[in-house]
Amino acid sequence: MPESANNPSWSELRGQLQQGHLTAEAAVRMSLERIAALESLNAFITVDAEGALSVARELDAMRAATSINDKPGALFGLPVAIKDLADVKGLPTTAASRVLHDAAPAMADAECVGRLRAAGAIIIGKTNLHEFAYGGSGAISAYGAVRNPRDPQRVCGGSSSGSAAAVAAGMCFAALGTDTAGSIRLPAACCGVVGFKPTYGAVPVAGIIPLAWSYDHAGPLAATVEDAAAMFAVLSGQSMDWQPAQALRCGVVRKYFCDDLAPEVAAGFARTLDAARLLGWELHEVELAHDEDRKASNAESWAFHARWVAERSELYDPGTLPRIVNGRKVTVEQYVEARRALELYREANRTGLPGVDVVLTPTSPILPPTLESFATPEARRQELVMLRNTRPFNVLGWPTVSLPTSAMTGVQVSAAWGRDWLVLTAAQSLERMLGNTLR
Repeated sequence: MPESANNPSWSELRGQLQQGHLTAEAAVRMSLERIAALESLNAFITVDAEGALSVARELDAMRAATSINDKPGALFGLPVAIKDLADVKGLPTTAASRVLHDAAPAMADAECVGRLRAAGAIIIGKTNLHEFAYGGSGAISAYGAVRNPRDPQRVCGGSSSGSAAAVAAGMCFAALGTDTAGSIRLPAACCGVVGFKPTYGAVPVAGIIPLAWSYDHAGPLAATVEDAAAMFAVLSGQSMDWQPAQALRCGVVRKYFCDDLAPEVAAGFARTLDAARLLGWELHEVELAHDEDRKASNAESWAFHARWVAERSELYDPGTLPRIVNGRKVTVEQYVEARRALELYREANRTGLPGVDVVLTPTSPILPPTLESFATPEARRQELVMLRNTRPFNVLGWPTVSLPTSAMTGVQVSAAWGRDWLVLTAAQSLERMLGNTLR
């Protein structure tokens, strides 16, 4: 973590806030100082310093006025960042695009943002992203590319690039991201943090600009699995429900998912499998079918953007517009057929793979490329390679967490529909065996 090797982690500060040893205002000031010190990473589009400090003072005053026996909210006083696709009351939602450069402040919070506030989280600002979430690098944004805190010459992955960078650089406790083809997990792996894509529909997406409704997920990025779990519990409205993980059966998917791995990725995956064996888990070689059909997602993206393309197409980045317009050629019949095929596929795989509890795969087959390489015609091909291993789990709708195996590589832990807490439990067990690579 840049310039922060001796700083306490937000995980440690969370306990101090809960116990009243640290004020919310002090936590916010620490976050703001960190953001200012690392402004060159370009992780934020909007920093709401005045608003965050005002909320912090209100929370501190409320706490001082309540009984010592009253428990604060689960995220009391913790600075949290929001990907600039989700509405935050009083702040504009830009989607990192010139198309929305004159957007009025949002009149209300996105539903999941409201849940974070209700739990005591303080919205510190809105993070940068790949324009309209339509890419896997974070290199295309009206506000400039996000730089990777682990190596500023490299991309952060996308599209939740600013959210991952903010967490990795210690600017906030956690951040909200969205994930349609890997946009939480890929930047988490690229920046060495934890990224969790819950079961499809487990976290509400109302008030978030969509990419493709049938595949969109919202979820947390955090420094540790425990922090991600705390965020998920609030976002989903669920109670913490850690599962037994002493004798898990793990499906190891090599075909497709382990093709042409970078040496660093292969080494991290091998370490993960060793950790699973040391935990006493059974490893089983399995295969996982994957659907490459993008007709439904392309059509849904076009349906949302069509009016803006008609009115202000010149304001889209030249790298974004062709991807969106590509959906215009999908016919109604093709879309209906694709949506029906998606539902049948999800239903057939809802209970997971036979004979295994969780599935392990590398998150991205390659290291994050350099920003310089994304100025070449090869950029889109690189993005598709980066997203190769993440998109299948959006199609399935399974809960999937990316756990760091090094500063810029990760492993995915996935399970059947609704087994979110099993995934988080398994990931936490692996995290303890592998060691926290963030510090």
